Amino acid sequence: MREEIKRLHETLDNDEIDIIDKLADIIAFIRPTYVSEIEKTLAKMQQIIKLFENKESVTQKVSDDINILLIHSKISNNITNLGILSHNGFRHELSKRFYNKFLPKPPKKGDFEYILALLFPKKDDHIWVNAIDDEMWISFYASILLSDTYEKEMKDHLFSEILYAAEIIAIKIASEEFDDNFIRLDKSLLNRDSAFIALHRDMNDFVHKIQEDHIELNSTDLDMRHIQVLLEQCKSQVNHLKKRSLNRGISVSLTYELERIGQMVKRVEELMLLIKKFDTPQSYIVFMKLFKESVIKNSSKNSIYAIYQQGIRVLAKSVTNNTSEHGEHYITNTTQKYIKMFFSASGAGILIAMMALIKINIVQAGFSEAVVTILSSLNYGLGFVLIHLLGFTVATKQPAMTASTFAKAVEKGDNRRADQKKLVALFFQVSRSQFAAVLGNVTLALLVAWGIAYLAIKGDNTLLTATESEYYLMSIQPYPALIYAAIAGIWLFCAGLIAGYFDNRANLLELRERYFYHPFLKKVMKDKNREKFANYLHDHHGAIVGNFFFGVLLGITPYIGYLIELPLDISHVAFSTAYLGYSTMHLDVSTAEFFLLLLFVLLIGLVNLSVSFVLALKVSLLSRDSYFGNLFSFVKLFAKEVLRRPQALFFPPLKEKRAEQENRTKKKIKK
Repeated sequence: MREEIKRLHETLDNDEIDIIDKLADIIAFIRPTYVSEIEKTLAKMQQIIKLFENKESVTQKVSDDINILLIHSKISNNITNLGILSHNGFRHELSKRFYNKFLPKPPKKGDFEYILALLFPKKDDHIWVNAIDDEMWISFYASILLSDTYEKEMKDHLFSEILYAAEIIAIKIASEEFDDNFIRLDKSLLNRDSAFIALHRDMNDFVHKIQEDHIELNSTDLDMRHIQVLLEQCKSQVNHLKKRSLNRGISVSLTYELERIGQMVKRVEELMLLIKKFDTPQSYIVFMKLFKESVIKNSSKNSIYAIYQQGIRVLAKSVTNNTSEHGEHYITNTTQKYIKMFFSASGAGILIAMMALIKINIVQAGFSEAVVTILSSLNYGLGFVLIHLLGFTVATKQPAMTASTFAKAVEKGDNRRADQKKLVALFFQVSRSQFAAVLGNVTLALLVAWGIAYLAIKGDNTLLTATESEYYLMSIQPYPALIYAAIAGIWLFCAGLIAGYFDNRANLLELRERYFYHPFLKKVMKDKNREKFANYLHDHHGAIVGNFFFGVLLGITPYIGYLIELPLDISHVAFSTAYLGYSTMHLDVSTAEFFLLLLFVLLIGLVNLSVSFVLALKVSLLSRDSYFGNLFSFVKLFAKEVLRRPQALFFPPLKEKRAEQENRTKKKIKK
């Protein structure tokens, strides 16, 4: 280390080397070889602190030069932009990053962002920078910035830049007032001044009062308190717009804008704290927070993957944040709902047995692969739509159709982690609801398939040849059925996203009003009937489209395999049950073999459920900017709950049954 500090001292003493390069050498000196070697960095930082605190002529000149550099830097630009989504939107930001990645912007005098990029050029710099305590960074910067000559000028410049940044961001917030998306959500913005405009006016008065009167900061407490109130109103306004978007539809661009304005309000809050507590230990902590955030954003400023992740999160939010209540249809909390789920799934089981028979006939007809694909897709798609219109339930569609429900249930805990207690409770609800749905689907699909096959055989007809029966039974074997079940799980998840997207589009396009005021419908339907018709199509728009596309995805999978010469197919628990019923009526299968095959069918259902559940949960966490947290702690929590009440995985808890009985008793007493 002595040799390194000696070389650094020689660099600092060389007048031919630019101050930015000297500062870069100081950062390079403390930078660890590996990001985990923080102890070495801390030791080197202590060396730098001692070196500058000795106030040698060399280090004193370097400190003066650093102060001069910062005094002539436009720090406000960095404060207003870093960590805040671009006003130009996702596409423009993506193209800009792509261009800058291969042909970086030229340096500009006074560009603080360029200085930051030179000091922290490595992609992993943010890791070790954030691993070091704020107090150590405060001591480090205090030592290298120590300058008797430029101290006051430096502080005045920094304070002025913070004021300017706060004013600029307030202007940007106010400019969002008449955004078309916001006006669509709340037309009252056209008739009154919102908190956004009021914040800009008060911020402008506050900044000019300080700049013109040169007053002490202590005398601005009243003004600052009023601005704090306005900031709270701005946050309430943003939350109000978010809630309105749930009923009126949210687009990717609107989600992006709401995220951006929320970030700007938060940044103004931080700047107001800096202004109020300027040049105090509290302000230094806020400075370090901004510094660390700047290094993080600097490390990914040209990252295409980072902007892609950001775009995916915004897209996930726009899909999951809608008011579709179809997800609730697949969740049971009471015994009454549990029984209703079973009968609803039983109805679907009857139709699925018939859909499976139609699929068998399509395959037997000898059509070309393309025709089989089209007919199979229509069979599945129209069949699932009919199931939905009749109010029946398809097993395993639960997690896929409840992406928005997950988003509501998942809340961020500490350090952006999801609340795992809520996830366990959600898992229990999904598990017992799914058990009822699978039981209903499997029972009726099997019985109806047996019944149809029995009637056919009794009439001297056969639905399947021995070879075909063996083929369908082989398709239930774990390999490759479980792989095909995973593919079906992915399509289940996609169907949920499609349903969420089109539910959102229904609100965004105001489909209810469009149907109600449609010229043709006005001619053929009375107002009352037209209103019911419009409400039904609006409320079920996403579910109908999602179910149809789910069927199409199931139908085209084998054809995709045919085109790429891979043996692709799908396995779904309800259809596999129907095929089991038809096949076992045409073959001599022992009881043991039958129950083994039934177990394989249930395994298919487990894979269907697991894949779609995990994917839907991942999107929900992504939309909330959360992460799952420690898997071991979740498993431990889940196992604890299973041991405490194992029956709750399959049946509604007794407490809920008692509560339900009490509610019924209360209703009877009221009557």
